[in-house]
Amino acid sequence: MTEVATVDPDVLEGTVLRIAEPDELVIPVCGGLDAEDGEAKEEYTERPMIPVELLTAHPGNVREDKQADQGFLRSVGAVGVLVPLEITVAPGGGYRVVDGNIRLDAAVRTGKHAVPYFFSADTADDEGLQYLHMLITSRFRKSLSVHEEAAALFEASKLMTRADIRKATGLSAAEVKAGVRAGGLSDHTKELAAGMEYEWTLEELALLRPFEDDPEAMQVITRSQYNPIKYTVQRLLDEREARARRAKMLAELEQAGVTVTDDRPDGALFLHRLLNGEQVMDAEAHAGCPGRGATVGAWREAQPSFYCLDPVKYGHVFVDTGTTSPPKPHAVTAPESRDAKPSANRKIVVEGNKAWEAAGTVRQQWLVDFLARSTPPKNVAAVIARFVTEQLVTMPEPLCRALGSARHSRMFQSFGNPSSDTVAKSTQPGLWMIALAPIATAFEREITGDGERRNTWRQDKYSPCTRQDVGAWLRFLAEIGAKHGYEPSPIEKAVAEGTPYLGDNPAQDALGADDLDRAEDTDSEEREGELEDDLEGKDHDDHTIDPITHTDEQASRGSASTEPVTETDLADPALPQDPDDTPHPAQEHLAAEVAQEMPEADLQAEAA
Repeated sequence: MTEVATVDPDVLEGTVLRIAEPDELVIPVCGGLDAEDGEAKEEYTERPMIPVELLTAHPGNVREDKQADQGFLRSVGAVGVLVPLEITVAPGGGYRVVDGNIRLDAAVRTGKHAVPYFFSADTADDEGLQYLHMLITSRFRKSLSVHEEAAALFEASKLMTRADIRKATGLSAAEVKAGVRAGGLSDHTKELAAGMEYEWTLEELALLRPFEDDPEAMQVITRSQYNPIKYTVQRLLDEREARARRAKMLAELEQAGVTVTDDRPDGALFLHRLLNGEQVMDAEAHAGCPGRGATVGAWREAQPSFYCLDPVKYGHVFVDTGTTSPPKPHAVTAPESRDAKPSANRKIVVEGNKAWEAAGTVRQQWLVDFLARSTPPKNVAAVIARFVTEQLVTMPEPLCRALGSARHSRMFQSFGNPSSDTVAKSTQPGLWMIALAPIATAFEREITGDGERRNTWRQDKYSPCTRQDVGAWLRFLAEIGAKHGYEPSPIEKAVAEGTPYLGDNPAQDALGADDLDRAEDTDSEEREGELEDDLEGKDHDDHTIDPITHTDEQASRGSASTEPVTETDLADPALPQDPDDTPHPAQEHLAAEVAQEMPEADLQAEAA
């Protein structure tokens, strides 16, 4: 007769073990005496342990992924295997694991000498029942909900350090931080989240924290439950940042003595239509004029547009005449596209520009985490290899234009910044992830940022990256992200599918309280859309926004400065002149504005 000792794994080494008969593998119970009445009572010993060397994984394990992931390995390495393995006798001797094969894999890979077990005698001679036990133990095992996980992490954080929680659970530091934040949400916020038809993660729940005291924002989140929460939250953060930035800018302008209006007053002209000597007028040169004023758009990166209330009264020289006499109005045919756009399309332009920026921020943050992997996930490795190869063979325009300089950008650094040393140390599967980093950088730099890159989502505007090329990129990310935490936003889906973007919630108004107000003011929406179109017509430097710091790669944002803002700092750049001195399209449009500003009698005289 043989037996297996019930031992502590820390003192297992050197212990002589003998295999017991199946009916002898039981939880040992020892008798004891009650201290008061002397009666015997039962005391349970520590759980029985069995050496891993006596166990074999089930040859017919039905799980496709038979290996423990990194998080589980970290947890087992820290606290060992907690749930006992179900074992039975193996036909060739020793013991077979019926349920707990991944736990066995984790124990072996983390160097554990023994694991807890219980013996299943009824499956010893019934392999069919072994398969059913695999099914039953998994099918009827109810995991904690994400809300319950957050509550557990929050309560544990009151008694333990986050480092200890991270070691015991195998969760990353970011996951523990998110779980603790999510567990600390108010009861009302938890109820709102639980009532939504949305599969939350700890990270997504934690994103609600800044909006707990903002009922309007929470309303936006709850009504946008069919869109990715990260994207909706980013939209709200962008709106909040834009409001704060605009308020700060208005305060600084008013402190500098600049009159600020929502729109350009009748009779006023923007400074790029006036001259200061031979140069276009700027805010610094105009600082002493009593008619100085400015408007500030409502979008996130809006800069002040400075104007003069009455150029004739204050003796300014006009760009079009070179004198203090205003230009005579002449017939100018506005671009057909401008006449053809109704106010609804203006609202979509405003909505789409904000949506595309927020989607890019969320997408690039996900890429930072995904590209940090040393090897591609097995279930998408072939997809990545095929896409990388196809892009290098076909070399679409975004790669032709941006691939050569990709490694010098901040975005490439945030995407892992792989080098020749990284390549030398990488495994063969890892090479595909390394090759993906510069391709990701090239695409993201060409479809996000300033200037015409903002037009990527639009079907009526030129952009450096065609919808066909960006659609292929977004479809690829959606395919690999479906199993790894990335869900495309409505505007990304529209571009990927080659369909028009009609808003995040086509049946509802634009996102956010500010947008709800603007939806009631069609004229205001049209003016904002027109001004955005005018700004898009300007030449722009090659700017790209870093996905982590949200800073420009070639120029710091005005909002990032801690120095007081002056009129010079906030000056609107002059519109560019064409090399052949022909009127710039924006000047032609402005000429039409002059015609609209002229008194009716003057217009009739000019027509005569």
